[in-house]
Amino acid sequence: MHPQATSTHEPDNGRGGKIPASAVILGGGRGRRMGGNKLFLSFQGHLVLERVLLRLAPYFEAVLLSVGSEDREPLEKLLQGISLPFSLKIVEDKASGKGPLEGLARSLEELPTEWGFFVGCDMPWIQEMVVRTLWKARQKNSQALVVRRGEYLEPLHAFYARSCLSSVEKVLREGKRQMKSFYAAIELTVVEESAFALLPGYGRSFRGMNTPEDLHQFGDAYHI
Repeated sequence: MHPQATSTHEPDNGRGGKIPASAVILGGGRGRRMGGNKLFLSFQGHLVLERVLLRLAPYFEAVLLSVGSEDREPLEKLLQGISLPFSLKIVEDKASGKGPLEGLARSLEELPTEWGFFVGCDMPWIQEMVVRTLWKARQKNSQALVVRRGEYLEPLHAFYARSCLSSVEKVLREGKRQMKSFYAAIELTVVEESAFALLPGYGRSFRGMNTPEDLHQFGDAYHI
């Protein structure tokens, strides 16, 4: 078991070029409170996923979208009607019913970069400087960069290295489903919330959509 490394690095307030990592959006999830698969969330004809993609693509080297096998075909049909100014690689789960860990494993296999920034498909408010501050916190032996807010670790709004794959595969074989179930087996760098204190509105970056009310707030925010 590896001890958790902690970091309270000061925020990087200068915008740089592309982060040498891939953005990975994990789709799927039945979204019981939302009433359907969050991958297909839309408001007045606009996919929430489109906003997530457009938000992340400018500051990453590649963009991957992880989906369940049953979702790939209908999603590709929807994406045909959207003009995206970047290349998007769709990664398909090998097995269904294993939750986001399966998407994490398959995406780590397909990463064209050493690192990936993993988020949910229902997180359209991600803040660039929050992401850059998190990236800056990596240490020599880091395999994952995860934010701690209060007592809670944020597993989706986190960086994972390809070297995590064997640990993720191991817990999948053991039948585990929680994203944090492999953390004890890797070099985990935990970034305290205080590292983002100088960034106005940083908390929005970690916000996802869980209810129809959240969806309406998304529409209001982007004047849809």
